[in-house]
Amino acid sequence: MNHQTTFAEKFLAEAAQIIAALDVSRLEQAAQLLADVRAAGGRLFILGVGGSAANASHAVNDFRKIAGIEAYAPTDNVSELTARTNDEGWATVFASWLKTSKLQARDALLVFSVGGGDVERNVSPNLVAALQFAKSVGAKILGVVGRDGGYTGKVADVCILIPTVNPSHVTPHTEAFQAVVWHLLVTHPAVKLEQTKWEATANASPFYEAPSRAVFLDRDGVLNHAVVREGKPFPPSTLAELQIPPGTLEALRELKAHGFQLLVVTNQPDLAKGLVKREDVEAINRKLAATLPVDEFFVCPHVDSDSCDCRKPKPGLLLQAARKHHVDLSASFMIGDRWRDVEAGHNAGCRTILIDQGYQEKHPAHPPDATVRSLRDAADWILQTKTNGAVR
Repeated sequence: MNHQTTFAEKFLAEAAQIIAALDVSRLEQAAQLLADVRAAGGRLFILGVGGSAANASHAVNDFRKIAGIEAYAPTDNVSELTARTNDEGWATVFASWLKTSKLQARDALLVFSVGGGDVERNVSPNLVAALQFAKSVGAKILGVVGRDGGYTGKVADVCILIPTVNPSHVTPHTEAFQAVVWHLLVTHPAVKLEQTKWEATANASPFYEAPSRAVFLDRDGVLNHAVVREGKPFPPSTLAELQIPPGTLEALRELKAHGFQLLVVTNQPDLAKGLVKREDVEAINRKLAATLPVDEFFVCPHVDSDSCDCRKPKPGLLLQAARKHHVDLSASFMIGDRWRDVEAGHNAGCRTILIDQGYQEKHPAHPPDATVRSLRDAADWILQTKTNGAVR
């Protein structure tokens, strides 16, 4: 007797086909875009109608709580939404909401929609108007949509299309996979900052991994020579200018052998100034990562006037790295060659080491725990401190 396929089996088989057909490269692009928005101090506005509006509300919670991104959904404010609909009409409610919220170029929109918006067919015209406004101010646009993506698919910087495997089930699959996609994004290592509840609860088991120790490292003047002009340090602008001091590799290998994670935290304000290209900064980081046993690079692309949380002397980069790598800051060290590094380490709760390169600049307000002449000396000081029992 032949087995008759049930509806549940067919529906789940369709879901499996969708997972297999999702564009993985676009998912990775979306994760990086979100990480860049957060690094720039931008906000995330999540738009959806109907079931997608409920998804938007849930996603706002996850992006705020897990990813540390300031996120909002206009549909969460029913009073404003209905007032604008009554007074202005449905088609402009999202665009007006975004104008009042002063949407900026460093912000992003995330659209959850089955059709993606289509003015000609009068399908979610409010999404179309919102996207047009976002384009006018230069905000980034992400979409998680079904069918052909509609207007969202045409204008988004990254559009994740939920493939149609059964035309009769476009809506349920699209709205279900919106949840799959946003949960993937908030869990992505480039985006996730905070542990989720049940995973944190699991850490209370006998298999709980104790917080690690780390050595946070500035890049220019620590891992590689800074370019010094008139007594002031500057980063190498191209890979051709990169020079790694003798003994750097050996010093880092010893720190690694003693159980320290090696996390690079670097200010790169020339990105914001337009003096260097992002690809040149990334090429230098890749070369250093290929040559030295560092675990990850964390980059602040801002200048002081951006008032971000990640530019040293603020501790944001260290805190971000510590959350991601489960680091005990009180058992960790910050090595830098400038007052900004020492202050950032102090503000994060680390012990601090200044490599004195003789720059003509101000001294840190909080004196470093040690002042040395090289990374080799800094590593020796850390290992001696560890040997003396001062580091857990």
